[in-house]
Amino acid sequence: SSLWLPIMEPCTFRSHSVRFWMLLVVSFKILARQRCACRAMTTASTTDGNNNNNHRPLIIFCHGSGDTGNGANAWIRELVPSSDYSQWEWRFPTAEPIPYQLNGGRVTSVWYDRVGGFAPTFPEQTTTVERSTDRLLKIIKEETKRRDPGSIIIGGFSMGGAIAYQTAARWHAANKTTLGGVFGLSCYLNHDSKVWSIFQEHKPTNWPPTFIAHGANDDFIFPGWGQETYERMVKMGLPAEFRIIPGMQHDMVAEEIAQLLEFLKENIKVSEFTSDEL
Repeated sequence: SSLWLPIMEPCTFRSHSVRFWMLLVVSFKILARQRCACRAMTTASTTDGNNNNNHRPLIIFCHGSGDTGNGANAWIRELVPSSDYSQWEWRFPTAEPIPYQLNGGRVTSVWYDRVGGFAPTFPEQTTTVERSTDRLLKIIKEETKRRDPGSIIIGGFSMGGAIAYQTAARWHAANKTTLGGVFGLSCYLNHDSKVWSIFQEHKPTNWPPTFIAHGANDDFIFPGWGQETYERMVKMGLPAEFRIIPGMQHDMVAEEIAQLLEFLKENIKVSEFTSDEL
């Protein structure tokens, strides 16, 4: 696959130079991980397929904007000891590239479009959101043919965390079965997100434990946006935890992922792990 560096529309950041440079740093990290993934490609089963370890809980991890499933997999492998990584089954789907308005309309690997800017006050582009949630719901449905839905976790980083919230909301509105967990890292939902109307129409009585984390120094996707989403979820009765990671910018770090996996272990049925994995 081709390697590319996502360049955002300059006017978007004209008065936000710190966020512009932050984006460049994130973009170079994505490029480095894509190169790493191409040099040392892991098996296809950890990306969009499965590896038949259906006795292990499954984490469906959605990448951030401009990244790919392989890139996210390489990043997680940098942060998680192999002994911990192997306790889970992983799937790293890749977003279908679409024209992205915050990238000047260029075709970009994103889960949905944004128009106007990043702030949650801008309107959600729900049509593009639902193209991605339809794909992710198919993955979950496929996985339920061979495992208990309670052993399936969906989450992600940045835009990937938001699309995980979107997918989980639609799953629990349409199904009586509860997923094992949901997580969002350095992400948020728009104020007018369809998720909120879904929650109002379908009371989320079967919503799973939710882990939310954000970098204290995130100057790209502000931690206040993530906390606002968390607080709105809690007001609607969702079981969620919010954690600030000191010193972290718009990034993932080993401490954060360790906290995530510990949270999931505490909330997934112990029987889903084999004795030698605990």
